[in-house]
Order: sequence, then C-alpha cells, then structure tokens
Amino acid sequence: MKKFFAIAAAVLISVASFAQETNIDKNGNYKYGPYETNAFTDNMFWGVGIGGNSIWNWTNKAPRFPLVTMPGLALEGYVGKWFTPGVGARVGYYGLTQNVFKQGQHVLAADLMWNFSNSVYGYSETRKWFWAPYLRAGLEMYCNNGLVKGTNREWVLGFGSMLIHPLNDKLNLTIDNPILVTKTAESTQMTPVVSDGTTKGKIAAVASMFSFPFSMMVGLQWNIGRSTWTRTATTAAAAAAAIAAANEAAKKAQDDAQKVADNAKKEADNVKNEAAQLVDEAKKAASTNVDGLFDEPVVVYFQIGQSTLSKAEKAHAEYAIKNIIARGENVKFTLNGSADTGTGSKARNKQLSKQRAQTVYNLVDELGVSRENITVVEWDGTERFATPELNRAVIIEKQ
Repeated sequence: MKKFFAIAAAVLISVASFAQETNIDKNGNYKYGPYETNAFTDNMFWGVGIGGNSIWNWTNKAPRFPLVTMPGLALEGYVGKWFTPGVGARVGYYGLTQNVFKQGQHVLAADLMWNFSNSVYGYSETRKWFWAPYLRAGLEMYCNNGLVKGTNREWVLGFGSMLIHPLNDKLNLTIDNPILVTKTAESTQMTPVVSDGTTKGKIAAVASMFSFPFSMMVGLQWNIGRSTWTRTATTAAAAAAAIAAANEAAKKAQDDAQKVADNAKKEADNVKNEAAQLVDEAKKAASTNVDGLFDEPVVVYFQIGQSTLSKAEKAHAEYAIKNIIARGENVKFTLNGSADTGTGSKARNKQLSKQRAQTVYNLVDELGVSRENITVVEWDGTERFATPELNRAVIIEKQ
C-alpha cells in the first residue's frame, strides 16, 4: 500500500511539473514556457463543503464486509494554495457521521492536488470546469460511542477528486468526493472454553477493523490574492529577450539623441544663415545713396473716377515727399494730374485731372513745402502710360 501511494505521488508530481510548461491562449492555441512564480498570497484558497457519506467496514472476522446502510453527514473546511497551474496542496478538517450520528470520524488531513485540466490541456483563464484529483494522508479520531466519546486515534489514507467551476474571479463552486482508508478500531470477542462439557471460562480474541468511507460534498471556494497565471519565457529565452529589449532601447535612445542633435544643428545653421543675411542687408543699406532714390518722377495712383487717394497711395505719397524734403534742399515740386481717356468725356477727364492734382497739392502743402515751390501743370489731354490704370495718376516731379 505504501509503495503504491509513493509511486502515485511521484507520477503526479512529474506529470504536473511537465504540464506547467504548456499554456493555451484565448484563441485556443498552445503556448509553451514556464509560469511566473507567484507570491505567497497569490493563488491561495479556502473553502467549505457539506454532503453525505457511506461507510464500508472490514474486519478479519466474519462477516468481513458489513455495509453501513444508514448514510451519514459529511462536512469539510480547508485552506490551500496552487503552486503552479497544475500542482497544489491543502490542509483541512473532514467530519463524517454514521448510524444517525451515533458514531463519528474526525479527520485532520493534507492533500496533494493535481489540476488535471491545466496539466493536460494547458492553462486557460476562460475554462469553466477544472478536474483536480488528489492524494490524502492524515490523522483520524474515531468515536464509537457518540460523536465525541469513546475515541480511538488512527492513521488515514485515501484519494479523491474535486470538480471546480469558477463563478467569478474570487468564488468557485466545488464538488468534492474523497474515498478514504482508515483503521478505525479493534474489537474484542470473548469465546467460551468448553472442556468435558463444562464451561470453564472465556478466551479473548482481537478483531481488526478497517473503514472505507466514501463522501460526496458540494461547497464553495474563495480565492485569495491573484487567481490567474502569467506565462514567462525560459531562463535563456528571458535573458535573450531582456538583452534584445535593452539593445533596442539603447538604439532608440541613440537615434532619438541623434535626431535632437541634427535638429539642433539645423536650427543653429538657420540662425547663422539668417544672421548672415541681416549683416548683408545692413551693409547694403549702409552703402545705398539715398540722394538718387527720388530722381525719377514719383507717381501716385487713383481709382477710376476718383479724385481722393486711398490709404495705401496716400501713405506712399507722404513717404516719397517726406524723403525728398528730408534731403535739406530747397526742392520745388511740379504736379501733373492725368486721367484715362478711355473712360469719361474729355471735359470730365480734364476736370478730374485738375482735382487729382489739387489733392496732391494739398498734401504737399500740409507737409510744409512752401506754396511758391509747388507748381501745378494743366493736363493737355494726352496719356503718358500704356495702360489705363497707370494714367489715372498725379506725377510728382522735382524741378
């Protein structure tokens, strides 16, 4: 018996250790590699259950297998932990009654659990049912005179399986059915001694008794801490991945630094070029002879049919006149108004050219030029420029 349990435990551990290398993703594809070691409080659980039991008893005296026909109550309460998706352990109390609570078995036991579903088919967070067989060993207190009287302490071995149905991340529904083997009691039988037809006394005979309780319990199981598993790469693969990630991060940092340096150099070159352009423009401005800026006639343009200047043209005229005055000479101005002969009558165009010249005359006068130095020339009706727009103007000439 002991050899059988040792072999079963070895097979259970080896299969579960191999099975933890598998994983199934959400698409049902198998992935391979070990799982991250969980913290002490992760993947822990505690649970309770209630149900019924039926107990077979065996003795070395006839009848050897009397069946307990009256079922009893079965209770359990335990705490445990999954060390990998396939291997776990739990300890707890398991209580059994028989003969309408006249006898009781109180068991303190430890179970080595194997999650068959995760081990064979791979771990999956979306699985709805898990089957977990287990091996059990512990200590039994057998009470043959009521639930707590007439105690007898013996060992207990057994096996069983649990169906686990996750209701949510923290709560599971469980169906647990352990099958135990216990040495429950030793009974003493007194046999009369007959000699020559005369009863002289009794001889004591000891009978060994073994109990085989079978239970079925429904219960709830609460998860403590994290209840999921994260697959990680093997040590070599993890190291290679870490080195690759570090190299990638270093390359990205180098590329980013190079981009920053290139942008900074580009900005510096732009500033340098702009500064050089400003220096060149300043040199050109310093070497420019402003005396010849207004040697040519200055033309001020009007809109068709208008004798008043727009804001832009008025600003243009003021700028030109002020620069001529600023030269410090006793400058004389000749103002020649004109019109576009293609629109309006001859008399209207002559009147319009005179009004335009008067507008510029008033502007020159306002800027401080002596009226003796301003001459208005009457328009002779000819056009001086090739396009109509250019002939709607006043020409300011320096005498």
